[in-house]
Amino acid sequence: MADPSESTKATRAGQRIAGAAKQAAGAITDNQDLRAEGELQQEKADAAKEARRADEFAAQKREEAEATAREEELRVERERLAAEDAAAAREERAEQDRQAEQQQAARDTAVRRQATEQVAQAREQDLRRDEVDAVHERAAAEGRAQDEEVRAEQARRDAAVLEDVEEDS
Repeated sequence: MADPSESTKATRAGQRIAGAAKQAAGAITDNQDLRAEGELQQEKADAAKEARRADEFAAQKREEAEATAREEELRVERERLAAEDAAAAREERAEQDRQAEQQQAARDTAVRRQATEQVAQAREQDLRRDEVDAVHERAAAEGRAQDEEVRAEQARRDAAVLEDVEEDS
């Protein structure tokens, strides 16, 4: 299939040649109308050529504008995706920070709970020791009291013997 622009070029060239021929024929025959018609036909071919060039230039500029618009759309889309990625990364870091804080709080709570339990156990051991010491002290006091009662009983017996000896004397 023939290129339409080649066909158009051939048509314009044919019109230009026909116009030149009419202009030459009008000049030779001194026919001003034929000469003017030839000039007009040549100008029409030149105008068609210029219009074609303008159309091609406009098409090229449209393509350039479309390419620029596509590039701008791609740039905006890349920026949007980068912003989404950055937001997602910030959210992920915030979630990681939140989890780390929760884990630290749980560790702190466990340490405090363990310390509280150790203090309670230590107090309980102190109380048990105090109870054991009190039982020992009571036993020792009871032992001392018994010893004192035995001594007192011995002293009473000694006194009774002395009284009996004095009365017998």
